[in-house]
Amino acid sequence: MDFDIEKMNKLPAEERFFDVNEIWYFMNRWVVRLLYPTSITPNQITFLSLVFGFASVWFYVSEIPDALVWGAIFLYGKVFLDNVDGNLARVRGTTSRFGRFLDSLADFLVTVLVYIAVTVYLVRTTGMPEYWILGLLGLLTCFLQSTFFVFYLVNYTSRVGSYEKNRVDESVTEEDKRQAEEGQADLWDLRLQTLFVWVYGWQDKAVEKLDAMCRRLARVPETEEANWYSDKKFLAWISPLCLCTNNVMLVFFSLLGQLELFMILLVSFMNVYALGLLAWKVLSRTGK
Repeated sequence: MDFDIEKMNKLPAEERFFDVNEIWYFMNRWVVRLLYPTSITPNQITFLSLVFGFASVWFYVSEIPDALVWGAIFLYGKVFLDNVDGNLARVRGTTSRFGRFLDSLADFLVTVLVYIAVTVYLVRTTGMPEYWILGLLGLLTCFLQSTFFVFYLVNYTSRVGSYEKNRVDESVTEEDKRQAEEGQADLWDLRLQTLFVWVYGWQDKAVEKLDAMCRRLARVPETEEANWYSDKKFLAWISPLCLCTNNVMLVFFSLLGQLELFMILLVSFMNVYALGLLAWKVLSRTGK
């Protein structure tokens, strides 16, 4: 099978929008090209990204010289590999529900551990236990903002017929259970899906309710929901809320030695930014 770089993209050319996250891993097309003819699988890349994430956590909590620098380097390595796995799977045509859930669950585990490690560093270096509150708020904010972006992205991609391994609602259905029981789907797909819903379900429901409230305020009838979710400009503006950009911001502020500033900006400015974009979306629909 010939290598086709176009298959790496989640969306067909005519449906794409500017996604700021692509800036952080623009080099991966060359890595994917090198990996394409090898026997290395996307799931193996996912596990390697998990190892990089664990290494980043260790460096953040260690007291070695330049701990923040090394933590940042390995965290960026995790971010980079986290995008290579999906791109490699799409180019090879081997995307799967198993890989989809494995990737998201690895993200969840690393994100929780990294935020704990960063908070430990702040508490230890400042002697202020109050940073545990800021760390918890930062973690919750990180998850909600990334889920906010993914919610609108999947709603968009599902309507243009791509990214078929993701669903808008990943709740385990009776059909999912029946297919696993009858051998039509892998039992591990169902197990990972169940775990995915357990760790991400509350975020999905929170964003779904926020979106429903905004649609009511914007007076969007069901017949026009497709237009609501097909706003490329809105998708471009919310792309900085993705987990990838969040991690890159953490890398940047780690290199500067300004973890406190990162946390403060995350729970203040980035939340105001997200809510401001939603308000703009609603107001633009109502013509105010």
